[in-house]
Amino acid sequence: MRPVGDVTVPRNATVKLTRVDGQLHLLERARVQAEGESPIEVSGEVICEGDAEFEGSLSCSRLNVDHGRVEVSGDLKSTSEIDVEHGELRIDGSLDASSVEVDARLFVGKSATAHDFDIGGTLDVGGTITATKVEVGGSFRVEGDANVEEIDVGGRVEINGQIKCVRLDAGGSAQVGGGEISRTIDVGGSFTSSKPLKFDKIDVGGTVSLDQGGEGRTIDVGGRFESKGNLTFESIDVGGTVEINGNGEGEEVDIGGTLEVSGNLHLKRDLEIGGKARIGGSLKLASLEVGGMIEADLIEAEDEVEVGGRLRTTKGTKAKTIELGNRSEAIGVLVGGRVKIGDSARVEDVYADTVEMGERVRAGNVYAKDVRLESRCRISGEVKYSDRIEAESDVEFAKPPMKTDELPKPPL
Repeated sequence: MRPVGDVTVPRNATVKLTRVDGQLHLLERARVQAEGESPIEVSGEVICEGDAEFEGSLSCSRLNVDHGRVEVSGDLKSTSEIDVEHGELRIDGSLDASSVEVDARLFVGKSATAHDFDIGGTLDVGGTITATKVEVGGSFRVEGDANVEEIDVGGRVEINGQIKCVRLDAGGSAQVGGGEISRTIDVGGSFTSSKPLKFDKIDVGGTVSLDQGGEGRTIDVGGRFESKGNLTFESIDVGGTVEINGNGEGEEVDIGGTLEVSGNLHLKRDLEIGGKARIGGSLKLASLEVGGMIEADLIEAEDEVEVGGRLRTTKGTKAKTIELGNRSEAIGVLVGGRVKIGDSARVEDVYADTVEMGERVRAGNVYAKDVRLESRCRISGEVKYSDRIEAESDVEFAKPPMKTDELPKPPL
């Protein structure tokens, strides 16, 4: 059937159409069936008042739905906008339009393409989605890839394929299958990427998990950050815990709780840890400040190492200045320009230009140009110095201090 002019399908009626040269108007529970494999072609606007069904593909200039559920068993193509007020739209095939606005729910079985999507409830795409902007009040799910400049979702985002996006904003949680988010990831709850992710900024209130690592610039997380692979970054600022299963390379790290890196961690600037840190390989950086405990195979700092609690290394710690707090403990050799050890601390061998030990410090061997030992220090190894030594009268030496022109070379 190919009528000329506008067509109205009565309530509860079923008609077969191939093309309408004009407007197609469907009343409550009307059904339109395609004749053969060709789509239903409407040169003008399609208006649905209430529930409607299209058995086959539909092509039109515009689709307008008022208070109803509309189903299209094939593809839907609109040369301009799709507007569904107080209703929902289900498309078993693909969707192609200039813009889409649906108050409740939009389901697309295959791919979806439009300049912008504005969905009040949920958007579910079984294939890929391509758009400039997607705005969803509830949840947004894509089975395939998402090529969208801006994503703004009130609840949950789930993109199982690769994402290519400028900005991702989700009030609840977000899950992507890797890809690139060139500017900001702003999520209120949790964010997960199952494949490697390239990003500029991650700003998440709760937790972040990069299942295969990533490459980015700024990471700001309120709770926990985890990278199950190598991570390249500029800065990490996390209130709780950071875990990198692999190597980490960046500018600076500031963590309120704990840090665990299975491989090496190399920073151009500083590492500040409020609690404890464990580095499986080497730690190389400008300066280190740890309130609690740090363990590493090797620590090399250009400037300062400051540890309030326990410092444990296999190969040692080297820095321009090393400062240990009161009652602290250092396992592994210390090599520095200036080494200052607080009261009642315990250390092993020390190599330095200047060594200052507070009261009741326990140490192994000490090799330095200048040595100052306060009351009740106990040295279980030897002390060799090249310039001078100052020691309180009650300091205990296993061997008498020895002045030498050539100090032993440090192992680092």
